[in-house]
Amino acid sequence: MQTSWLSADQYASLSTEVQPAFLSPLPGFQVLKISGPDNRKYLQGQTTCDLNQLTADNFLRGAHCDAKGKMWSVFHLFSQGEDLLVVAFRDELQASLVQWKKFGVFSKVSFDQTEQPHAVFGLAGPESQSLIRQLGFTVPQAAGQLVRNGEQSLLCLAADHYLLVLPQTELASLQQAQLPLAAPTLWLEQHIRHGLAYLEQPLIGELVPQMLNLQAVEGISFTKGCYIGQETVARLKYRGGNKRAAYILSAETDETPVAGASIELKLEDNWRRIGQVINAVNINQQLWLLALLPNDITPADSLRLAGEQPLLLSQHALPYSLN
Repeated sequence: MQTSWLSADQYASLSTEVQPAFLSPLPGFQVLKISGPDNRKYLQGQTTCDLNQLTADNFLRGAHCDAKGKMWSVFHLFSQGEDLLVVAFRDELQASLVQWKKFGVFSKVSFDQTEQPHAVFGLAGPESQSLIRQLGFTVPQAAGQLVRNGEQSLLCLAADHYLLVLPQTELASLQQAQLPLAAPTLWLEQHIRHGLAYLEQPLIGELVPQMLNLQAVEGISFTKGCYIGQETVARLKYRGGNKRAAYILSAETDETPVAGASIELKLEDNWRRIGQVINAVNINQQLWLLALLPNDITPADSLRLAGEQPLLLSQHALPYSLN
């Protein structure tokens, strides 16, 4: 995302203080436009979400898997006229784009990120509804809903937690609006605390959708029919076998571990590697992270971030049920 209306110094100084409502530029997230008469049919056979459920007033959360059910990406998808827009973290979006282009030659479908580039912002805070109205939107009433203001789209991911997607040509209007801008980390912290994940490079092609709890956040349709990786995903639901899930952890520290960093469990007097970091963010020496752990982990278990100076971690309840 281009934020030419912010200087480097202004961008670096964006607030990390908690605000009643705020808007965070998310340069790490990108948008892919998928066009052509076969775009819905093509993605229906490529993703875990059911394109038949997509309307002008909602968006779909989903995953793109390889033939073994391992994810290239987790994304949010919505329509813009006859086109489809896919929003995802840059690492995973580029991984999916390579695969989609490879097989898309057999369908009437095209992929573009440059013809009309988009910007992505996170919007959040307990008083976010007033900011939503200030931006000219009606307020979404539930997670999964999408509202529009011209070519701008607002996706309600969870309570008081949104994505704003707009053409970069409209960034100037935000510059003039005197908006409460905040650092990306402030929104990413909320994303983690809502139990929502994205894939960074070390974990691309390593995890099945249930490991990121996608079945609990309406990211998997088990009734849509065949798609790449569907056999594995369905087998994990109906026959069991998935033994891991994403959990929310925190600690007071100035560290920010990378995706894939090891997490250890205390077993009597020893520590054993039991999981790994999915996403992590540190704000004012408060670390929040999503971790891939055994799905029989309990709050009584002692966990730590591995390293030269291991760091004890606290576990927090997920905002949804995994069952």
